[in-house]
Amino acid sequence: MGATDADKALEYKNEGNACVKVQDYAKAIEKYDKAIELDDTQSVYFSNRALCHLKLDNFQCASQDCDKALALDPKNVKAYHRRGLACVGLLEFKKARADLTVVLKAKPSDAAAKRALDICEKVIREERFRKAIGGGDSDSKPKLCSTLNLSSFDANSDLAKYDGPSLEFEQLKNEKNEYAGVKITNMSQDFITKLVNDVFLQGKNIPKKYAAAIISHADRLFRDEANLLELSNKESPDHKISVCGDTHGQFYDVLNIFKKYGKVSENHTYLFNGDFVDRGSWSCEVALLFYSLKILFPKNFFLNRGNHETDNMNKIYGFEDECKYKYSQRIFDMFSQSFESLPLATLINKDYLVMHGGLPSDKTSTLEDINKLDRFSQPPREGLYMELLWSDPQQADGLGPSQRGLGFAFGPDITADYLKRNNLKKVFRSHEVRMKGVLFEHNNKLATVFSAPNYCDSQGNMGGIIHIVPGKGKLIQNGNDDEDLLVETFEAVKHPDIKPMAYSNGGLGF
Repeated sequence: MGATDADKALEYKNEGNACVKVQDYAKAIEKYDKAIELDDTQSVYFSNRALCHLKLDNFQCASQDCDKALALDPKNVKAYHRRGLACVGLLEFKKARADLTVVLKAKPSDAAAKRALDICEKVIREERFRKAIGGGDSDSKPKLCSTLNLSSFDANSDLAKYDGPSLEFEQLKNEKNEYAGVKITNMSQDFITKLVNDVFLQGKNIPKKYAAAIISHADRLFRDEANLLELSNKESPDHKISVCGDTHGQFYDVLNIFKKYGKVSENHTYLFNGDFVDRGSWSCEVALLFYSLKILFPKNFFLNRGNHETDNMNKIYGFEDECKYKYSQRIFDMFSQSFESLPLATLINKDYLVMHGGLPSDKTSTLEDINKLDRFSQPPREGLYMELLWSDPQQADGLGPSQRGLGFAFGPDITADYLKRNNLKKVFRSHEVRMKGVLFEHNNKLATVFSAPNYCDSQGNMGGIIHIVPGKGKLIQNGNDDEDLLVETFEAVKHPDIKPMAYSNGGLGF
């Protein structure tokens, strides 16, 4: 290797660093790739690229880059830190603990490493406790939503201070006269409008009693739904079904969706395809709005579970901390259990399958396999359940390793075979930023829809939405080739100057 290669590699590395400063992590990876092609002896090139992969949730790639960085320089503390964070993302908490311990020996005052290590220790303790009592993930938990005693919130001072719209409740009991959750008896459009305008947009919270009641009632509705929801508007040409992707706590952009495309109603059904919490700093507001809409419109508002409606992601990306800051640990625990009740996928008009992540790796899998899953738990590390929440498409045929390290990357042939086997037209999924909001892939058989514009206040992407409108679609528009679809995109709207993950206790440095 001549000096000119090393010099050029350093230029690419510096260009990559400049991209990182403006949060263009995909472009930064391209620059670091070129630097490494010219000079693969520099530990910092790999650890810098690992940071970018972390920012894009490519945990497996980040971990592999850190391995290479540490092979070149065993004293690269940043590589230990980033590999530890990658292991957290991969849900490998014991491996993460080992790396983060190394970081803190070298830098005892590193707050981000300390925060990450605390999370690892907490998860490891919880796993040890579950094994000790012999219970499963969900068997060992009290059923907070379905056994809620609402009077336990009556002593909270937030009730006396609250001056927003009021709710009325029915305390439910079972045949043994035991508390069995709560039913809200006066949920209305007027309440939801005032909840948004007079409470959330004023930077206020509802009382914990109200939040608990909303979660308990919504959880009961979710639990009664199948793993695979089935929706149809084929026989109702004036009925629109709108599919949205990730919204990630971007409350002001969620409000803009309803303002721009219409409110939920008996003639307008919405499906939000997972990842409505984490990252954005209004995740509580988004979740409570969505749950209130579910209560008011149980047959016209639906949620699929995303990979961020899980405990480990909520610890990492801010929703648990936001809940504790705005409400309480108990309210987060109720949300957590309600997430376990969310359906995993939706079939629309028997033509379009909608799930958050991707298709099964099992080449014999059918739609019926989705309904056979026991969804009332935290997702396992492998199998169909995990793949529905985590997998991503790839350009090449076949199955490949996931850059995230969870689920698989699946090719156009996998999509075509699944559609043919199950007599479907297209797959809609979310889970990844698409710069134009919606992107058709796999020979237009798969669409990724992402509905958080200017994601994390940094990506500059559009938001997208897909409307199912039989016979009234627009061909060509945004890549659409289906006369039953209307594909639209939208820009981000202004919001108060509160940064993403503002309530996270130090974050994890992702």
